[in-house]
Amino acid sequence: MTIELNYNRNPLSCGKGFLCVIKYILLKKSYNVCMKTSRKIYAMNLFSNLIFYAPVALLVRTNRGISLSQFFVLQAILSVTCMICEFPLGVLTDKIGLKKSIVLAQFTMLTARIILLIANNFMLFAVEALLEGIAFALNSGTISAYIYKLFGDDNYSNNISKFYNWGTIAFIVSTVMFPLINSRWNINALIWVTIIANTIATVISIFIPDTDNSSENEEQFDLSKTLKLLVHDKTFRVIVLIVSLFNLSFLLINFFYVKVIIDNGYSENIVSPLILAYSGLQLSQTFIIKYLGEQKAWNKVRLFSVIASLFFAGLCVISGKPVVLLMIILPTILSVLGIFIEKIQNNYIDTIGFKNHRATMLSAFSFFADVFEVVFLLANSYISSFNYKYIFVFIAASLLLSAIMLRNDNTVKSVS
Repeated sequence: MTIELNYNRNPLSCGKGFLCVIKYILLKKSYNVCMKTSRKIYAMNLFSNLIFYAPVALLVRTNRGISLSQFFVLQAILSVTCMICEFPLGVLTDKIGLKKSIVLAQFTMLTARIILLIANNFMLFAVEALLEGIAFALNSGTISAYIYKLFGDDNYSNNISKFYNWGTIAFIVSTVMFPLINSRWNINALIWVTIIANTIATVISIFIPDTDNSSENEEQFDLSKTLKLLVHDKTFRVIVLIVSLFNLSFLLINFFYVKVIIDNGYSENIVSPLILAYSGLQLSQTFIIKYLGEQKAWNKVRLFSVIASLFFAGLCVISGKPVVLLMIILPTILSVLGIFIEKIQNNYIDTIGFKNHRATMLSAFSFFADVFEVVFLLANSYISSFNYKYIFVFIAASLLLSAIMLRNDNTVKSVS
């Protein structure tokens, strides 16, 4: 739904009198519905990302008898569950509808958090990890598809960036509130407050409107078609590659943030202020996207892939204070890149005729990207034994290569 209104214009000036007034009123009503819906999903994202126990997620488990090795097993359970459920839950989402999938994801995550509160053995923590993986898989592509259907292609990037900004605000609030809650009460209080926030998010999700899921004039969907796309369509493979590299770039920043800062002569005490600084800067992504505009998303993916490549290369050759500046700016570069990647994914889905199977296709992108990431991480477990900067070199080169490989969306062909 793309809505453009000029409230300064006289509705009678179009020359059609009464009909023009009716059209104006209906458009304004549709606009107001969209704005109310957007406020609901922004609020839902805010409350669902208020995870006050995140800084002590490891301690929550180890204080209740979980060893470090068991903690990594739990993380593996979460990741594997998410990857295995990615595709089938995408299919389920397209069958039951986007709203129901969003509500189910919120309820599943809420259940996982309640189990986390009472868990006192490995089995209960494993169930909690399993449910979190299912919730992540349910959300994968669903919000993107929902916002794309709600606002249309012309307003997608601007609105999805606002959605993500509320998640960033939640992260900042959680980080600032963590020491206050933890010092006054205890770790369990952090989980309780998170559960309360998650409950509010779940209630809000129930009241968001459903989207039209009409399949008129659309090609019949077949699961085998995604495999055909992977084998025969270069554009599909390149998008999978760029999605993988984007995910890996954020993963590497999180993994090596502290090490990069310490290696450049700074204390680890500066890390938290730096994370808050780059989180605050990420809020500017909406203004950046609004300035750049919604059109020619493929060109913007190329542009920001090259910029991110240069930043990763810079981390390998620059030292001292400039590194801190790079580490503050790079997450924002990646955030903007990620939003335009989501836009080209949605554009591609429209082009090949699977728009009413959008959640399934977005899940397919994520699934194949997850497989690529696993291979990459295993390979880099060997590379990192020499120097982590070699991994940055590899990412920089790969981002540059993917920018060269990306084709214009006009060349995308439907796979029969």
